[in-house]
Amino acid sequence: SVSHHITSILNLNMAQPSPTNGRQIRVGMVGLGAIGSYVAEALNTDRYDSVRLVSVLVQTERSERPSSCPAEVLLTTDVEQFFSSDWDVCVEVAGQPWLKQHAARVLKVGRSLLVTSVGAFTDDALLQELTSLSESPSGGRLLIAAGAMPGIDWMSSAALEDIEELTLEQRKRPEGWLGTPAEAKVDLKSLQEATTIFEGPAREAAAQFPKNANVAATLALATVGLDQLKVRLVADPQASGPMSQIKLKGKAGEISIEVKGAALTQRTSRIVPLSVLKALRNLAASKVVGV
Repeated sequence: SVSHHITSILNLNMAQPSPTNGRQIRVGMVGLGAIGSYVAEALNTDRYDSVRLVSVLVQTERSERPSSCPAEVLLTTDVEQFFSSDWDVCVEVAGQPWLKQHAARVLKVGRSLLVTSVGAFTDDALLQELTSLSESPSGGRLLIAAGAMPGIDWMSSAALEDIEELTLEQRKRPEGWLGTPAEAKVDLKSLQEATTIFEGPAREAAAQFPKNANVAATLALATVGLDQLKVRLVADPQASGPMSQIKLKGKAGEISIEVKGAALTQRTSRIVPLSVLKALRNLAASKVVGV
C-alpha cells in the first residue's frame, strides 16, 4: 500500500546507508531560500565531507553569486541544465509547485529525491505516481525528510500496530500565519490571545496551509494517514517560536512530545535544514545508528 511504502520511505530517510557507499554523494538542490542557503553553507564546510553540493536550481537570476554557492557549484535558472548536471540526489527545498511539475522526472531517470514540501502529498494522484516510479526497477528512491516532526522513528514503529489516538497541535506567532486562510478568520496583526485558526484532518491542514503544515503531512504519512490524524493550528502572540505538541496512544504504548523550536524564519523551524543535512549524512554513511 502507499501508506506502508511511505512509512518505509521515512525510515529509509532516517537511517539507511546510501547505495553510493565508497564515494561522495553528489547533491543537486532546488531552491536557495532560507532552508537551501543554510544547507548549502553547511555543505561547504568539512563537516560533511561525504556529501558534495554540485548544482543549485533557482527561480530567478541573482545579481551576484551567493556566498553559500562557491564557483565550482553550478547555479542556474535553467531546468534542463540542472538535470544535465552530475548529481545523485535531488534535494527539494523549493515548495510544492516544483514537486508537482518535476518530481516524476527525477525518479524516472533513477535519481533519488529528498522532499521537504511534504504537503504536496495531500494530492493522492501525485503520491501514487511517485510511489509507483520509486518502486519500478529503474526508478530512483523517494525520500521524505523528517523536517520539524520529532519522534518519527518511535511513532512510525508504533503505527505497525493499532493506533487508538493521534493528535498534533502546532503553534506559531500570528505573523507566521500571514498569507494563509487564517487572515480571513482573525485579525492576526491585533491578536492578543491564543486563537485556534484550524481544526480538522491533516489532509485539509496541509492543503490549506502548505507552507506551515508540512509537519502534519509527514506525521500522517508515517502513521495513520492524512484523513485520520487530527490537527489543530493555533496563532499565539505569546509563542517565542514554532511549537508542536503530539500525543499518540496505541497498542505499543503512549507518547507525548512537546517541542519549542527555534525559528529560522517566521514560517520555518531551524531544525528543518538540519533534518536535510542529517538525511544526507545518513545516506552517505556506512554505519548508521537508529535503523
